[in-house]
Amino acid sequence: MVLCISIYLFGYIMIIHSSDMQEIIFWNLFQYFGLPFISVLWLVVALLHTETIYSLTTRMTILLFSVPITSFLMRLTNHWHHLFYARYEMREIAGYYSLYMERGLWYYVNISYTILCLLLTVMVYFIGYRKNRANHTKSHFFIFLFASLLPLIGIGLVLTAYDELSIDYSALIMPVSLLIISYGIFQYDFLEIKTLARDAIFEKNLAGMVVLGPGKRIIDYNQAAEKFFTALNISLDNYPIDHLLSKDRKLLEIFQSETNQDFAVTINGEERFFEIDVVPLGEHHDGNTRLLKSIRDVTEERRVQEKLRFLATTDSLSGLNNRAEFMSLAQRQFASPKKNNEELSLLIMDLDHFKAVNDTFGHGAGDEIIREMGRIIKSSFRKTDIAGRIGGEEFAVVLQNASLKDAKRIAEQFRETVAKRKVVYEEREIGFTVSIGVAAIRSGTGGINHVTDMIKIADDALYKAKAKGRNCVVSME
Repeated sequence: MVLCISIYLFGYIMIIHSSDMQEIIFWNLFQYFGLPFISVLWLVVALLHTETIYSLTTRMTILLFSVPITSFLMRLTNHWHHLFYARYEMREIAGYYSLYMERGLWYYVNISYTILCLLLTVMVYFIGYRKNRANHTKSHFFIFLFASLLPLIGIGLVLTAYDELSIDYSALIMPVSLLIISYGIFQYDFLEIKTLARDAIFEKNLAGMVVLGPGKRIIDYNQAAEKFFTALNISLDNYPIDHLLSKDRKLLEIFQSETNQDFAVTINGEERFFEIDVVPLGEHHDGNTRLLKSIRDVTEERRVQEKLRFLATTDSLSGLNNRAEFMSLAQRQFASPKKNNEELSLLIMDLDHFKAVNDTFGHGAGDEIIREMGRIIKSSFRKTDIAGRIGGEEFAVVLQNASLKDAKRIAEQFRETVAKRKVVYEEREIGFTVSIGVAAIRSGTGGINHVTDMIKIADDALYKAKAKGRNCVVSME
């Protein structure tokens, strides 16, 4: 729009500095490279500025620009049909030369369309203000309204005022309109930028935002919040939160709380995790506190955290706890307060002839045996027991509330289970066995201060099992 106005004004400046008829006609023609498009572009700017529309469709573009383009072509070819200007006449008044142009039929079509576009521009700003579009303030609105009215005044003077000098009042008034618009943009946009930024952050935020007024009544919310509650089949309205969430007591307690909360809900058959951050708005006054609740979907973050935690604590081959995690869990169990006569047992298991398996069948076969051991351990022990891979072919299991006798029985059953299992690697069946060392302590046992002390005892038992010929269980207390 500014480019078209610049072309129009530059052409007029050249006209008033010219005294040759052909030169004036040329610069008048030059003006029409911009003049027919000014009013329609002004209208488009108003439509977009007030958010009456968000983009121009092809059909709308054709509809709006068909007359300006036709006017431009009619002026360009006027010397053939004289429908825009019927005739030209050079006049001299007090030493000043001006070109009188008798207006043709299409001139009035063009000027009528220009007036229509400017009137529509004024209406768009007025309707936009009444409907509070684009967050206009009253001062902001009147500035753009006044700037849009001035060109209409200029056109009115051009059409009605008798002027022997052929002064273009629109060209004289147009710079004033531009200055007013510039003032409105720089003055009020800068003053309102914080408000507009906050509105944009609220409306476009990916986190759901709900503003609760006195009595925990919902007074505002953004699109993300509406989407969240719609997924839960809850329709947001200007009601207290306890009314809207009366059928979901857990969710109601979360939203009534004035502290940050974590929670999980099932949406479309999938469990999703959310965090709610609470920000007080204004001062606290006897239940009249206004709260901003930000609802953030942290499902993907939780999944990534869980995956990282799994990778950090789990042995990738066996699927059991790795050595560091096993030692941490075992020490926690070892150090926790015990009831009287409570016993804790530990099994240290080592695959027999594992190096020979790797050398004979390859490391892939050894890896498959490690995986099978992990599966056997998971299916053979209780969920309350703590199992882990603590070395290359070495495994450990902490048995809670198990005496030495119980631990020996469980270990023997496990040894028999392993001896019966085989893995298939490259179409060959490979059997394997395990030697087990067992240790147990009773609550209050002296001399054992750390889980590593107990592991040493079980290791000694394991070495004895190896010395006895492997594939057996040896215990020590």
